[in-house]
Amino acid sequence: MAVRRTKRKGSRTAVKAFDASQLGNWEQDVASLAGMLVHEVKNPLSTLNISSQLLLEELGDPESPRDHRTHRRLKTMRSEIQRIERIVSSFLQLTRPQQMHRDSVDVSRLVEDVISRNREAIELEGVNVLFQPMEVPRVAGDESLLHQAVLNLILNGCSAMSEGGELFIRVLDSTYRGGSAVVIEITDTGVGIAEETLPRIFRPYVSTTEGGTGLGLPTTLRIIRLHGGTILVESEQGQGSRFSIVLPAEGSA
Repeated sequence: MAVRRTKRKGSRTAVKAFDASQLGNWEQDVASLAGMLVHEVKNPLSTLNISSQLLLEELGDPESPRDHRTHRRLKTMRSEIQRIERIVSSFLQLTRPQQMHRDSVDVSRLVEDVISRNREAIELEGVNVLFQPMEVPRVAGDESLLHQAVLNLILNGCSAMSEGGELFIRVLDSTYRGGSAVVIEITDTGVGIAEETLPRIFRPYVSTTEGGTGLGLPTTLRIIRLHGGTILVESEQGQGSRFSIVLPAEGSA
């Protein structure tokens, strides 16, 4: 599938493109290596989280300087424990076998629903969402998983625009491996991705944004592969990135 990107006015750098279908399958290696370890870590983390909350409740409103310091340190501990729990939960989601329920999915309606549910939170971050729906074939897939994949890429685009910007989303017809396909394009006006980083962004724990877990894109790629599709990426440093989810149309296989 060929994807064209219009050069932005005044841009001097070349657009870098990457097709995630070039990547090998690493999921089984990761799952067998880390599955049991993650489960073992999750239980003591839950205990630590509950204990830190109980300590904060017992401390109550701090009065002395010492109590203030203790309260601040406990809040920091609890915040970091919760952050680790989120990472562990994301990792479990990445490694556990996905249960798919195949239905006939209206892609335009699905994308519109994802945007509608999250528009307010996105716009609070200074990001303006522009959606261009189109009549496209339906796809056979799990609506819940596809919802998650689209949301992950929307949030990924927003995280690349820390100072705000515009997110352009459209759904269109295309071809993939000789058959009919549906493409979901998500284009941001963010910082872009360095050429040498592009082949690694779908690997676990590789993040191009500060504070990112590096698990969103691997999870998204896994979901799209389960549906027989792929993800294409085009990026221009300082200008933004475009992620294109490519899904075979229903009945095209």
